Amino acid sequence: MKRQTKLKSDDDIVGLFPPMKSIAAFLAATLFMMLAISLLNFLILEFYFGIVDIGSELLFLYFAALVIIFSGFNYAIVRGSFFAVKVLKWYFCILFIIFLPTVFLIAEQATFIYAYLLAVIVLFMSLYLLQSKYYQIFVEYQFDALEDIKEVRAEIAAEVAADKAKHGNKF
Repeated sequence: MKRQTKLKSDDDIVGLFPPMKSIAAFLAATLFMMLAISLLNFLILEFYFGIVDIGSELLFLYFAALVIIFSGFNYAIVRGSFFAVKVLKWYFCILFIIFLPTVFLIAEQATFIYAYLLAVIVLFMSLYLLQSKYYQIFVEYQFDALEDIKEVRAEIAAEVAADKAKHGNKF
């Protein structure tokens, strides 16, 4: 996902919030990504290591670390990071590659067939939403809003510096 190079003028009207469709795309993508991460990691750990062998404390720590890392990337996306979106896409692709052998060897664990099917559907939905036009609009809007805030802060700092130079340190 790259930032569009179309320059925006100062006359463009920008609302306080992004468009509703882009907010909905972001929220749906976040929901599907959380479901995909939890389901895929659970099924991968169950298939390769067996949940019983890992222990509940280590499993809790693993999922807690995943939640914290995902929250960090999601926060970066809310701040307009295109790099974070790219990292999430690569993470889901790698997770899917690790998950593929478990799908092909599913005959041993017929009890998890619905979980496997749900995990694949949720994974593809989250990848689709990550690449959607509305998700890109959301990230661009957040990036532009952050750039505008930085610009305003720089102008305020310049005004304060000019005012201090003009009046001295009377304030």
